[in-house]
Amino acid sequence: MVGLKPLVFSLSRIENLMQMVSFDPRKMEGEIITNTSMVDLKMLEPTLQIFRDVMESGLSVSPYLKVETFGSRAKIMSACSITVSGVLLKAGVPMRPKGGGVIEVIDREPVRFTDMLMYWATTIDPIDVLISQELTSVVRMMQTGSGRILGNLQEAPMLARERIEERLEILAEAGFSGVLDLGDPNMNVLGVSVERDHIGISLVGGTNIVAAAMSRGVGIETESISSLTEMGEMTHIEDLL
Repeated sequence: MVGLKPLVFSLSRIENLMQMVSFDPRKMEGEIITNTSMVDLKMLEPTLQIFRDVMESGLSVSPYLKVETFGSRAKIMSACSITVSGVLLKAGVPMRPKGGGVIEVIDREPVRFTDMLMYWATTIDPIDVLISQELTSVVRMMQTGSGRILGNLQEAPMLARERIEERLEILAEAGFSGVLDLGDPNMNVLGVSVERDHIGISLVGGTNIVAAAMSRGVGIETESISSLTEMGEMTHIEDLL
């Protein structure tokens, strides 16, 4: 049939966005990958308060947001963890996105992936699917130290480990964190195998803030890994409340 668009799998879209990341964590300039959420304007402040709680618990990528209003609705752009992969890629590390899933946490220690969707096998972002299935318990994890959160897994050559650690430290100084596990060569990461001569990196999901808001009854629509946003247009959560 003529005119039909071909299927675009998540992996292709993610890899293209990673190539477009221009964020310099030292200068706090450039574009990052963001998730988009929409809420009623009257629920904006309660939503931001929930977001802040999640951020302070270490379950988000960054405390920076971009907020715009459109009539009776608010649009919130939040940092996506794939930004970290994009920065590493620009630093010369050939990052390979593997999949997104749900991670079981016990006593504040990530234990294993309980569910995972591979990026190469789906046209819908895995995190969007998993949020819709209500498989997480982000708020309970914040309150008790045990629960299920969103995360993803990336792979990189094992010889790049030192460069990865250096760049992650620079990102952390800029307020971008969320590394749950940096594996050893050829070793499983949270129960998921990695390719030979590679290491796995598990990152916290940027949409844990959304999962927490939904569990608190906030009507929120979200699209993960949706676009690129200039860092200079984003504001620290503390300056929004």
